Amino acid sequence: MTTVGHVEGMAADDADPRLADDLTDLRRALADHPFPTLQDDLIAACLSRGEPSRLACRLSRLSRTRVYTSLDEVCAEIELAATTG
Repeated sequence: MTTVGHVEGMAADDADPRLADDLTDLRRALADHPFPTLQDDLIAACLSRGEPSRLACRLSRLSRTRVYTSLDEVCAEIELAATTG
């Protein structure tokens, strides 16, 4: 997987054009997932539902020990990771 860091003057979508689509797909895939949850549980949920591996790759950038309390929190951290590298 290629990691794209933040470039001054570029919007997040410019630096990572698939980010918006992946966040939409993650919101759909994890809409019924119970929270609070851990990164491993999120990845397992995507894999068990047959979601594209790129979503598991996005989730793999989350902290393994942090407890996520909402899908919004998960998506915000994924967006932050994509824009800061």
